[in-house]
Amino acid sequence: MWENPDLVAGSQTDLFKRVKTFADDSHLVRHLLECRQCGQLYFFEFYEEIDWEDGNDPQYQTYIPVETEAEIEILRNATSSELFKFSPRLQRDFPKEAQEATARWIGK
Repeated sequence: MWENPDLVAGSQTDLFKRVKTFADDSHLVRHLLECRQCGQLYFFEFYEEIDWEDGNDPQYQTYIPVETEAEIEILRNATSSELFKFSPRLQRDFPKEAQEATARWIGK
């Protein structure tokens, strides 16, 4: 994923093993994931904003590599917008106006 962030566009279960679930709602999902290829742990969040006008809900996926329980706990307690302060992180966004999602590393 470091060299090809678009891999996260595929099936998450093919890429990752779910280690823990922190939130599982229709608009907010948070997991601790383990890369099946290299074993790297990631704090993952899927966040969807509700578009009450057009029904075109923006979606955001954030993958933050983690190593310690302390890091995981900080991320678990962070708001969705606070997660944007952490780097490196893999961000896959599908804004309301976009035709397709884009994935990129921030702070790599």
